[in-house]
Amino acid sequence: MKYLITLLSVLFFVSCSSEAPKDLSKEVDQLIAEDKYEQALTMIENTSPEETEADIDLLKEKVHLNYGIYLEYRGPESSSMRDRMTSALQQYIEVLKINDQNQKAISEIEQIMGIYETMPDNSPGEEIIAELNKLGFDY
Repeated sequence: MKYLITLLSVLFFVSCSSEAPKDLSKEVDQLIAEDKYEQALTMIENTSPEETEADIDLLKEKVHLNYGIYLEYRGPESSSMRDRMTSALQQYIEVLKINDQNQKAISEIEQIMGIYETMPDNSPGEEIIAELNKLGFDY
């Protein structure tokens, strides 16, 4: 009887200690709400698919898109407008690498590049232009 109780106790503790899948989506949503995009991306990168039921690529796409919107419209006040727009473009490029059909990222890229076209001698940089060209944009 003593052995049976010990065995049942061990089985109980083992079953309780096995981790349920992380609710990564909720954690990422909370970090997005707090404008902690780098932390959200790190959390996603450090989570294996076996640890969560969430779609990792979908979460990355969501974080990059929201990060780009943050940079474009609210970004850190210590950054120049040009730096914020270039950083936003980098985030939108990451979105399109995951989902080349993301219409929000496409429209934001077109809007930012439209602004750059109105400014003489201004460009987001050759690297950004090269990445956009790879994705099918003609700038």
